[in-house]
Amino acid sequence: MQPHSVPTNHSIPTRSDRWSRLGLIASIVSISVLQGCIATPTSGLERMNNAVVYGEMSIDDPEIVVATQGPVDVDIDSFGGTVVIESVPGLQNTIIEPVRRARHGHLRRDDAASSLDAMDYVVELIPGDLDRETVRIVATSNDPEEHHQGVDFRIRTADLGSVRVRTDHGRVWVKNNTSGVDVQTTHGDIRVITEHPMNDPIILVTKEAEVDYRAPKGSTGIYDLRSIGGLVYNRFTEARVISTSAENGPAIFVAEVGGGLNPVLVRTTYGDIRVAVTENPTGVGPVIME
Repeated sequence: MQPHSVPTNHSIPTRSDRWSRLGLIASIVSISVLQGCIATPTSGLERMNNAVVYGEMSIDDPEIVVATQGPVDVDIDSFGGTVVIESVPGLQNTIIEPVRRARHGHLRRDDAASSLDAMDYVVELIPGDLDRETVRIVATSNDPEEHHQGVDFRIRTADLGSVRVRTDHGRVWVKNNTSGVDVQTTHGDIRVITEHPMNDPIILVTKEAEVDYRAPKGSTGIYDLRSIGGLVYNRFTEARVISTSAENGPAIFVAEVGGGLNPVLVRTTYGDIRVAVTENPTGVGPVIME
């Protein structure tokens, strides 16, 4: 499969002519194990689980290679789907792996397969100041049942700057960003973990899902964390909590941490919020318990 290249100031719609069915033969694998696996959008285990349990149809589109240099900001507007973005030091370009998927149920697998062509996306590279660049992605669908669809993106770049994501019915995971993060999604967990001190705004909003934010020593913020129907946990072993609010309780935490004025705003419903400024903030597994 030959990769696509995206030159500066050029946007392309990327489509694929092939689609893959993941049959019920996959049921020989333990469904309970698969449901417990949290992986990237292109994970074979997760795709198999979705096919067996939900009758999902999906297609891997060709890998997109964007010729970037220096710090890269990522900006995504999508009608729906999961987004995983991570910094991979030494990577020469920005690599994007898209997966189009549709989940109409087992009795409508043919409808799901035919709807894959209704999804599309455009990738654009926007030059910025001081050698900074922005990779912008816009994903759309013209299907009347787009709530059954999604385009997942796995994005890797050497030097990840800021991240902005707008999506629906999908999780958003960000690893080792060096600048602020602004994420809004629904029915999907948010995870932002970084080894770089955070002094920029952090805004994380979802519903019926969990949120994790972990950063190292030197990170600051005016924290405003609220969950309706869930709990809020905080652990600051590498930062000083300067002041707290009288309204704090099991589902609310408002405080000034580390002396900075950058907002750290987190919202969810029927899910827990966990934040930490600690040693080795990225040293966690698929499930974060602290």
